[in-house]
Amino acid sequence: MLIGSIVYSLVALAFLLVTAYCRPLENYYPWGKAAASLGFLLVALCRFSGSAQAWGLLLCLFLCAAGDVLLGLANAHAGFFSRFFSAGAVCFVLAHAGFCLLFGFTSGWRPSQFLLPACLVGAAALAARDKHRFRLRRMAAPALFYSFFVGLMCAQSVSYALHTGVWLAAVGGILFLISDCVLLFLYFYYKKRRAFRALNLITYYLGMLCLALVV
Repeated sequence: MLIGSIVYSLVALAFLLVTAYCRPLENYYPWGKAAASLGFLLVALCRFSGSAQAWGLLLCLFLCAAGDVLLGLANAHAGFFSRFFSAGAVCFVLAHAGFCLLFGFTSGWRPSQFLLPACLVGAAALAARDKHRFRLRRMAAPALFYSFFVGLMCAQSVSYALHTGVWLAAVGGILFLISDCVLLFLYFYYKKRRAFRALNLITYYLGMLCLALVV
């Protein structure tokens, strides 16, 4: 069952990549995102242990799935500054915060874990000020808030892996961070690069697959 879910997840990711780059299939892009999100949810359910941490991780994964589908709708129909985009971003912030708490309960909290979030907030602030190359507009302030949780989640996932030896958590957190960094260039950079979308999708869904296997 677990192997089948992993295979389905990878096949769904391949289908999503096709919808992202094949113009006749672009209307299926939100459905591709939903199918790919279902993949990592199925993997998580196969790995589900019933513990309090497993319930928490599963909730975070469901928030990610909801946020991903909402961003897919924004990307396909409504635009990057629509209510779909804002709702998707809120789901991802809640998911990041949940991952931070769950990993933090196990590995603890240290001042060094806030170094990466501080660097990402600084980088987001610089991007927001560079209005010639980045088009953040009213998303500038939320981007700072979001960057903090993205960085903290990655730092906590690495700390959790060092504490427990579950390195899939660290790999998932790092891939999640990479996908979010690419998102800045994919949605808000003045010069669009088609390759960014593939990099964003691949790193995100492989990262979620790793986190699902931690459940």
